[in-house]
Amino acid sequence: MATGNGIKEIYDMMKTVCQETSKLMIVINDTMESEGFLAVGDSGVMFGKSSHYRYPDYWLPYFLQRVFTKEKNSKKGIGVNITFDGSNDGLENKIPFLTCGVVESPKDKVAKGNGLYLAGWIDHQEVPKEFDGKLCTTTFTDGVIVKSYFLPIDILNNQEKVHKYIIKPLISLYEGQLDDAKNIISDVAIEMEEIVEQGTLV
Repeated sequence: MATGNGIKEIYDMMKTVCQETSKLMIVINDTMESEGFLAVGDSGVMFGKSSHYRYPDYWLPYFLQRVFTKEKNSKKGIGVNITFDGSNDGLENKIPFLTCGVVESPKDKVAKGNGLYLAGWIDHQEVPKEFDGKLCTTTFTDGVIVKSYFLPIDILNNQEKVHKYIIKPLISLYEGQLDDAKNIISDVAIEMEEIVEQGTLV
């Protein structure tokens, strides 16, 4: 185990990561609201955590998620998922990344959930993925469809980039303007091979 000072330094760095991520989520949330979208559920961005002493891997916020819909169509929404560590689900990522996507449900209201979290990298024969450039369409067994792309978290260092690389392309995807979305993200979106440790793509 690290020394007392080392543990405190690590803890302080973890707190800084949480604070900076909160700022990013606030910008996304406020901008989506200004575009006429409302967040689903409460203000929480975490689920799948544990406070049990036997499950420390689930103590940390290994991912955060926010999903938005419009009042007139609750079965279609825009979502942003930040993944710090996917190893609990078989993804050995070497960098934190965002999954940005449009979620469509055939029958239920769109909600926060595993669909957006797993979109683009789940490896299951009954969950097909189709790639169109850096856009991926994942179709889940319950009929939920997620059109998504990946971003490295460190490029989102100001409000202008959040709007350019998250808000604008997601609204284009929501409105069915796939080519516009692809053009916006073509130089910044990353592929799974850039996210995972070499040889650990699930």
